Amino acid sequence: MDISKVKALTFDTGGTILDWYSGFKSGFEEVANKNSLSLNVNELSKEFRKKSLGTITQQDHNNLINFDEAHKKAVEEICKEESIIINQSDKEYLYYQTPANLNVWPDFLEPFNLLKKRFLCVSFTLLSNRLVFLNSKNNAINWDLILSCETLEVYKPNLEAYKKTAKLLQLDPNQCAMVACHSFDLNAAQKAGFKTIFVKRDKEWGPDTDVSVDGDYDMVVSDFSELTALVNN
Repeated sequence: MDISKVKALTFDTGGTILDWYSGFKSGFEEVANKNSLSLNVNELSKEFRKKSLGTITQQDHNNLINFDEAHKKAVEEICKEESIIINQSDKEYLYYQTPANLNVWPDFLEPFNLLKKRFLCVSFTLLSNRLVFLNSKNNAINWDLILSCETLEVYKPNLEAYKKTAKLLQLDPNQCAMVACHSFDLNAAQKAGFKTIFVKRDKEWGPDTDVSVDGDYDMVVSDFSELTALVNN
């Protein structure tokens, strides 16, 4: 990959930067303990993510909802399907508060601040504005720019989301590199003309995560320290 032509790094944020699994697990543990419930918090956390991510990426673009609404829909479905009886306050804790209080992956911040010295670093995210703002503030992530798909009014992996992002940055798509741990995101970015950087997140779905690199990308790295070392060579 000829990194010299890349002006902007655009980052998936919900899984590549933020550890949703540990956050969701803690949320379900809190609700289970409060209500003396025996819950499989590992599987519920994964189901919460699968349902909400599926809703946000597969939705009708003529009738859009944001990730907060997708989280609410997922919790309501899980409670019904698993016969989990909790009050509305506990449901809101799961779908509204828990996703806004995630921790950044430990390998990210220091390399990110080094990358900012060379590149325009943009959160290009499926997360709602509320979620990306709060999680970024809580983790001291100082983006050069945040472009939520909620603001763009078109959601990844629709190719128009990538094209619109490049246009707003006043760059050609090949001057942008999508940084993500999700092949669906990178494959779409590649079709839109972006360079692609796959970051392996071997704990994104918990300790049994199966990392699958389903594409031919410009870079594949184990963590952000490796990425920083490669681009600075």
